[in-house]
Amino acid sequence: MKPWLVNFPKKYFATAHILWAVVVFGLHAMSSKSFPRISIWENLGLDKFVHAFMFFIGSSLAVFSGWGRMKSAVIWICAGVLLEYYQFYFTTDRSFDWFDVMANATGVFMALVISKGIVLNRR
Repeated sequence: MKPWLVNFPKKYFATAHILWAVVVFGLHAMSSKSFPRISIWENLGLDKFVHAFMFFIGSSLAVFSGWGRMKSAVIWICAGVLLEYYQFYFTTDRSFDWFDVMANATGVFMALVISKGIVLNRR
């Protein structure tokens, strides 16, 4: 018997993927003053973990909604870079951070590795 994730209809993943992309854009567009100040986040680098998690989820949803793994990776990594440029040019208190870009890419690559086995089981 295949896992439930394999049998889940692609249209639900596609809908979730679009909604998740909107959430990711919204979080990147928000002022940093909107987020709570938690010193442990800054000390442990949990900000990078959150970036990796957001892009892991987005890329996974893209793959499960029928996108190819490489298409998903390229688009989500490009989106991560573009969102960092957006923060630099269109927000007043946020900036471009290469470490955020690397965290985003790490999340995408983790999604590709994990989704490989699941997508292969789908066939």
